[in-house]
Amino acid sequence: MNERELADAIRPLWEDARPLVPRLVGGRFGSWEDLITAVEAELAAASDEFRAEVLRAHPRLGEDPAVLERQSRLSWAEQGGDRRADLDTVRRLHDLNRRYESRFGFRCVEWVAGRPLSAIADVMEVRLSNDRSTELEKGSAALVAIARDRLGRLEVEDSV
Repeated sequence: MNERELADAIRPLWEDARPLVPRLVGGRFGSWEDLITAVEAELAAASDEFRAEVLRAHPRLGEDPAVLERQSRLSWAEQGGDRRADLDTVRRLHDLNRRYESRFGFRCVEWVAGRPLSAIADVMEVRLSNDRSTELEKGSAALVAIARDRLGRLEVEDSV
């Protein structure tokens, strides 16, 4: 499988997987779970800058629903794009994203799992007090959790 084919194949699990693809192409994965486990190991062994690059590729939490829907229908649904968030929550998330990205240099990634955006804002508020290393670990773990959750909900072939 070439890089473009692999990027297209794994898009449902990771919207913009461009940073991951060169590290995965040519790998032999017996199942989607094997692929996710390989990504988990890759992220654990990767440099801080690579992990930050992967996190920057993920959609923002609380992104404008119209923008989010164009970027990723899955993220749109997971973040409740079909429901209206109250204006205070939208403003709060915008401010939290700005502060988080300014502090850490990458986007906050959290497994939303259908929680309301107001709850995610509370999580982001707490995470702002962490150090960069902790946030790289939390964000990387969230990417893997999101992929596993999506895999459980998507109908995909047994092998990659």
